[in-house]
Amino acid sequence: MKDLVQLELIRESLIAVVNEMRANIIHSSYAPIIYEGHDFSCALMSADGRQVAQGLADHPIHIFAVPYSTQQVVATFKDDINEGDLFLHNDPYTGGTHLNDVLMLHPVFFDGKLGMFAAMRCHWNDVGGMTPGSLSGKVNEIIQEGLRIEPTKICERGKLNEPFMDLLFNNMRARSERLGDFNAMVGTGRKAEEHLRRLFSRFGDGLLGGIEELIDRSERQLRTQISARPDGDYFAEGYIESDGTNPDPLVVKLKLTVKGDEITADFTGTSRQTNGPTNCGPAMALNAVGTIVKSFLDPKTPINQGSFNPIRIISEEGTFINARNNAPCGGMAECKFLIDSVVAAAMGQVAPEMTVGDLKGGANHVIVSGSDGKGGNYIHYEWPAGGTGASAGTDGSNAVRSFNEGDFNSIQSVETVEGQFPLRVERCEVREGMCGDGEFRGGFGLRRDVRILSGRGALSVISEKNVIPPYGVEGASNGVSNSFTVIRDGEVVQPSDAPGKVSGFALYPGDIVREETAGGGGYGDPLKRDPEKVRADIEEQYLSEADAEARFGVVIKDGAVDAPATKVKRSELSDDRSTVVLELSNEELNDGPRRQFIVPQATADALAISEGSLVELVTGRGAPLRAWVKIGGEGQTVVVSITSLDILGAAPGDRVEIRATTPRPATAA
Repeated sequence: MKDLVQLELIRESLIAVVNEMRANIIHSSYAPIIYEGHDFSCALMSADGRQVAQGLADHPIHIFAVPYSTQQVVATFKDDINEGDLFLHNDPYTGGTHLNDVLMLHPVFFDGKLGMFAAMRCHWNDVGGMTPGSLSGKVNEIIQEGLRIEPTKICERGKLNEPFMDLLFNNMRARSERLGDFNAMVGTGRKAEEHLRRLFSRFGDGLLGGIEELIDRSERQLRTQISARPDGDYFAEGYIESDGTNPDPLVVKLKLTVKGDEITADFTGTSRQTNGPTNCGPAMALNAVGTIVKSFLDPKTPINQGSFNPIRIISEEGTFINARNNAPCGGMAECKFLIDSVVAAAMGQVAPEMTVGDLKGGANHVIVSGSDGKGGNYIHYEWPAGGTGASAGTDGSNAVRSFNEGDFNSIQSVETVEGQFPLRVERCEVREGMCGDGEFRGGFGLRRDVRILSGRGALSVISEKNVIPPYGVEGASNGVSNSFTVIRDGEVVQPSDAPGKVSGFALYPGDIVREETAGGGGYGDPLKRDPEKVRADIEEQYLSEADAEARFGVVIKDGAVDAPATKVKRSELSDDRSTVVLELSNEELNDGPRRQFIVPQATADALAISEGSLVELVTGRGAPLRAWVKIGGEGQTVVVSITSLDILGAAPGDRVEIRATTPRPATAA
């Protein structure tokens, strides 16, 4: 019992250090994206680069990639890591996320030996590149996104490399803000070092021994949970809708294998890396699989390196989820969110009780920059939240950052924006009606209008799920898509030919940047939703009475549910659904990366779709399978490939529902 007590003291002490690091970053940083948005994470790493401790508030996108980066630093500098050194790293190809996320490693020594690293990864608001804020939907090489920092020692035995500092910050916009965030990270690391030295003094060799035991316990717990699930292969796929440079989507293909106490995620067949920003480095696949597997199977055990050890990744180098030299990676969050969605679809087959609707699609990077009217310039980063997916017994949440984003604040303070920038937030509200329908509905997205008050500005956006919406599960419908537009003189202006991919679009005083974010996918048949819950959504102004009737089959009369009329309406809507019989093709059906279904003309007419339309097949179990229409065949059959049947868990001759996945339109001016 004494050892267990000491182990718990060690665990809580380490987490306390991380939590204080977070507080210090928030209190001392300069950029709103850090102190308001909480777009940063902290962790403690072992001397060989394994994750020792993190807090519950830390950002999975950041923190799950830190071991990869730390191990790269250790491999690069080997025995040349000394007391008083500091290291920077942001290179996506060697364990970073995107260039804006800068990692600082602070080595901690005790009795002359390297004991641990204090790690901080913070989003810097600008790291150079072709557009203010460094994130652009139209780049075609990584150099356009800013300074790429491979493992670099910026401080040698306490002496800062001043020439390198000048090189670094002279090539970034808003130098004083960047330098302020840098100093906040330095001070945070030094304070963490003080605490860790005290822990080494208190526990001696027991500290490192306790760390190994904690890692081992986390690993054993996850292996136990995996072992409780049936062995087998589970399939899923999903799409990046555009890389911003051409209209073709990018596909992620996944075979998830559960065998004994391990899970292998095989991404063979995934699209090659692209010239646009929708790429990510090798750390993101493990990051995504680890996030979802841990969330589904073992959400409560402390997270450390043991949480990753039962997971194996097969991901070919040179694909857009394992990109290499010259591939831009600004949209890594969009790639990671897609992998999350695909892994969640597969894990919904492994653990059906945990199945959940898809969510908003990515980070939704929206950068507004321009002249501040005082002879200077500004860079403002919007991070509009969206709806989350529904699950068994629970509606999705409205306008929040999701489970895979840690303590990232959902809605940016209006007062902060208007107090610092020549901008006015004229609207910030839940998007009425824009959820995924289901027995349990998805969460609603956000609508936010930001007006330019003075000076010429520019808009850059990287987002996903503007064309391909978040999916529903267990027979539910998809959520509404994202939309990012400009309102100019009362007219809606599309700032790009590729939805959600914008680069330096010119803004003028009076223009409004309208951010409309995706709603989460629903769970279960919408016609089984409790009519009183639908009525309550009407009262909250989430739904109109017309939406309630057309989408849920709930008829409202004089503010109350008309039960007989609702029964009739639901029967009508059920009868109107289109079902088809699956027929197996002798060959794979693909148009480049696009999966295809061969759909009879009569079925296409009934759905009001044409060749090239996006549709989904719905079994009522788990996630749907999406593909693009090729007109052909006859009767009530839809011709699909063998891999389509594998993903659906269906067989030839099965009858399934077919429906269009048409995004609901953006709000008019």
